[in-house]
Amino acid sequence: MIALLDCIECFQCAIDDLHKSLGILRKFDAIKFDTQMEDPTIWLSVALTDEDTCQDGFEDQDSKQVKKLQNQVSRVTSPVMHKLLLTN
Repeated sequence: MIALLDCIECFQCAIDDLHKSLGILRKFDAIKFDTQMEDPTIWLSVALTDEDTCQDGFEDQDSKQVKKLQNQVSRVTSPVMHKLLLTN
């Protein structure tokens, strides 16, 4: 149960970081591109770390529910990784 609560907290943090990143990207200014992209790059990296932390909490468990959760986390991780690559 603790791993699930940690996972929920990690995803809440990741969602906050993604929202902050979107806020910056919505105010995109080509002249300030380099400085504007610094924070979203960091926040996207942190969001990926949060997702990894979530999965780490379940690494010793092998139930059907855990596998389903890990698959869902992987589905979220892939688009975030792509966005991070675009920011670099």
